[in-house]
Amino acid sequence: MNPILYFIYYVVKLLVRLSTWVYYSKITVTGKRHDRSQNPCILISNHPSTLLDPLNVAVEVNAEVNFLANSTLFKHPVADWLLRRLYCIPIERPQDNGGKPLNNAENFRQAVRFLAKDGCLYIAPEGSSFVERRLRKLKTGTARIAFATEAANGWSVGLTLLPIGLNYSDPTKFRSRLVTVFGTPIRVADFRELYEADAVNAVHCLTEAVAEQLKTLILDCEDDAQDQLLYRVDAILRNEERLPSVEKLRRSQRVLGSLQQWKTEDAADYANFSALVFDYFERIKMLKINDLHVKNPAPGRKALLLAATFPLFLPSYLSHALPCFSTQKITKSLNADYHWLPTYKFAAGVVLYPLFIWLQTWFVGKMADWLGWPDWVKWAYLLAIVPMGLLAEWWLRTWTLAQRGSRAAYIAKNEAAIWEQLRGLRGQILDHCHKHFSI
Repeated sequence: MNPILYFIYYVVKLLVRLSTWVYYSKITVTGKRHDRSQNPCILISNHPSTLLDPLNVAVEVNAEVNFLANSTLFKHPVADWLLRRLYCIPIERPQDNGGKPLNNAENFRQAVRFLAKDGCLYIAPEGSSFVERRLRKLKTGTARIAFATEAANGWSVGLTLLPIGLNYSDPTKFRSRLVTVFGTPIRVADFRELYEADAVNAVHCLTEAVAEQLKTLILDCEDDAQDQLLYRVDAILRNEERLPSVEKLRRSQRVLGSLQQWKTEDAADYANFSALVFDYFERIKMLKINDLHVKNPAPGRKALLLAATFPLFLPSYLSHALPCFSTQKITKSLNADYHWLPTYKFAAGVVLYPLFIWLQTWFVGKMADWLGWPDWVKWAYLLAIVPMGLLAEWWLRTWTLAQRGSRAAYIAKNEAAIWEQLRGLRGQILDHCHKHFSI
């Protein structure tokens, strides 16, 4: 690799890492014992968060990752020049080609040459990105590239496919959580005999092997209704027992498996349970409280802490109000596609947040000069700006929970009939959970 491009790659990787640490409230990675070794590798993940998915994979891999990318991104000459130097290989998709025959032969050959030289390539084989917790049907291009690489080099390359599951608590929200699960590498050479007997069948078998493993690394809901049901059941179980991120994901996978089995064995009972859960959450939404407070109504338990930290919260909030408001407005004005919201929100934040930090630090420096304060005040403000933002986020979240806790306590004390109905519904849901789920 060109030393200058090598340096730029790792500078960009560092910036992406720092940005994701701010964008997500928590990032958990598991299974990295299967991280990419010296052999060439194709990194494969699910694709719920558009351009953030390849970034979240690449920062966790100790290699210079190239990417297969949608060819429509390369249409502008400037974008084409930039993306090709940012390790991207264009690939045409049927939905972007207006019904014309695809022309990916040279792009595939470029990918094969790259992998044959011990390259590490990222591919999202679903072919498109949607904000949903399920795996869509995988395209066969990944398997075809993998077999072409090995077959063209006498099956001596040692190419592996490494499935990676990306699990976002909510990809559309700032300060959401991410659990990245590395799977077990799949050796392409293990399919050699099958490929030499029937290449088409081998492509489908390898694609299916990748899909089956990816499903074990994520939450593969059948549809949006099941996804929303799982979110609500998870919320109740989380309030019953808090678990670390990976254990929480495993519990959610067990619950999802039980839900799907329940639906198959007794669709009517499953539908009744779903209606019960949705009814309960609709009621607490109308009352503006959380499930946590139905379990344990606590009036203003953190009121003293909130009052004590308010003098720190106010300047923290004011220093971040403009960049956060501007990010939201620009995201809404530039993008109307809900599924692209994570990328636009992240990109706007990456551009605007440093800009506002610089402007505000410059303003503080000018104010310090005018007031005769020492120069270190400006630099202290610069160092404090990110912790101030995190404090503001914590304070607002805690204030909202405290308000809802106080409201729940009021309902429990003054509207006994409503409160008993809520507690009864929650109890019924928990009874079903203990009966049907392995928790």
